Amino acid sequence: MYKYQYWISITSDALLKICFGFIFFNYGYAKLNMLFLGNGEGLMNMVSTIPIFGILPIFFSWTLALAEIIVFLGLLYGILSFLPFSNLITKLSGLLSLIITIVIIYQHIFAWGDNVFSYGPFEILNIEEGKKSIFGQILFFPISLYIIFSNSHNANYINDTK
Repeated sequence: MYKYQYWISITSDALLKICFGFIFFNYGYAKLNMLFLGNGEGLMNMVSTIPIFGILPIFFSWTLALAEIIVFLGLLYGILSFLPFSNLITKLSGLLSLIITIVIIYQHIFAWGDNVFSYGPFEILNIEEGKKSIFGQILFFPISLYIIFSNSHNANYINDTK
C-alpha cells in the first residue's frame, strides 16, 4: 500500500473510533452524572423494563453508564497501536458497544414503539405519530461490527519503495 493511502486509512480509522467513542462517552457521562447526583430514577425505570436487566435495575444502570464510558476509553487506548493489548482492547470495546447497541435498538423498537425512519417507501420501517426515528442508533450496529472485525494497522508494513 502506498504511504499516503496508509496514513489516510489510519487517520480515518482513528477518527471513526474517536467520534464513535465520544458519542458513547457523552451518553455515559450524562447517565453517570445523574446516578451520582441521585437523579437516576428515570434511568433505573428504563433499565427495569429491559428483560434480564430488570432483575437488578440499580446494578445494570450503573453498569450501563460505566460501560459507555469504558467503550470510549477502550477505543482511545486501542488507537495507540504501540501499547500492549491495544488490538484486544479495541475489539473488546467494539463488542461492548455492540451489546449496548443491541439493547438500545431493542428498547427503542420493542419497548417504546419507535422505528427506523421518519418517512420512506417501506411503511414497516416508518414511525407512527408521536414516535421517534432511530436511524442514528441503527448505524451503531455496523460501526460496532467494523471495530470488532477490522484489522489493526501496523506501521512496520509501510514500504518506502512505492
